[in-house]
Amino acid sequence: MNYQRQITIALAMLAGLLVIGTVGYLLLEQDNPRGKWTLLDAIYMTVITLTTVGYGNLDMSDDGRIFTLFLLIGGFGVFTYSITIATAYLIEGQLQSFFRQQKMIRTVDKLSNHYIICGLGDTGVHVLDEMLKADVEFVGIEFEEERITHLTDTRHFSYLQGDATDDELLIRAGITRARGLITCLSRDQDNLFVVISARKLNPHLKIASKAVEDNSPGKLIIAGADEVVLPDHIGGIRLASSILYPHLVEFLQSITQNLDDTHFAESIVRPDSQLDGISLKAASIQEQTGLVIIAIRDNDGTFLYNPPGDKRLQTGDAILVVANQRQLQLLHRLTGDFSSP
Repeated sequence: MNYQRQITIALAMLAGLLVIGTVGYLLLEQDNPRGKWTLLDAIYMTVITLTTVGYGNLDMSDDGRIFTLFLLIGGFGVFTYSITIATAYLIEGQLQSFFRQQKMIRTVDKLSNHYIICGLGDTGVHVLDEMLKADVEFVGIEFEEERITHLTDTRHFSYLQGDATDDELLIRAGITRARGLITCLSRDQDNLFVVISARKLNPHLKIASKAVEDNSPGKLIIAGADEVVLPDHIGGIRLASSILYPHLVEFLQSITQNLDDTHFAESIVRPDSQLDGISLKAASIQEQTGLVIIAIRDNDGTFLYNPPGDKRLQTGDAILVVANQRQLQLLHRLTGDFSSP
């Protein structure tokens, strides 16, 4: 039911009755022997009639009394209609909210190997959009219900409403079954609480956190975060780079925002992979997938850019490429990394 239209109609009817009542009294009481009614008299009488207050009738004529009876009936009808619409709107809205929350809880209960986003504010909404582009399973946690309503008007995703620093809510979001967690709350203290709780509830969880203050990243790392990002710092670097290296920035933006086609990706060499222990030249990755390897991240965290052909691949190495979906699937088959998004 379109309640907005119904409420607009009720308000229009009320305004119409106010105008009709005012004009009617002015016309009917212009020859009143006790004195012609003023505009204020007509408005006053219309308002007290429609509201059924009835303090007095200002010595109106018989025609005025008859008109008042019809105005009372009309006002009562509009009042009843308005109360019915308002009540139905409130009840249905509450019921819809209740059933929507219950449905969302059941949906989240089925998630596994998913991601959790804590905070859907100015930073979190961009994380949300990237997750949607990547087409991975995730659940968002946001404290402000209005914010969730605004986001769900234009996006379809699983969410829970509440305080992300609450362990019970994290458990309800399936943190013990989750693959990774991103916390981007507005206060570093809250992000710190989330990181500590998340690491305690799931020691194997991949955790990334937003930081606001420059001295916060170290604390978040100690608390258990794997990655910490300072949005203002990243934004400053991006602004400078857009002036110093405009074409490079344009290229990176094109790659990172074009997830439907070609994008930056990685594939991890798994223990049972056919690539484990052989050189890049012997692996023939480019011949089999059409990909050019940009870099390899070793188990010790070292990045090797433009790796030579004699570089031997080992279990746990991350192969970094620019690939479309088909090429990435071919690479995953070679590395055995079927868990990547």
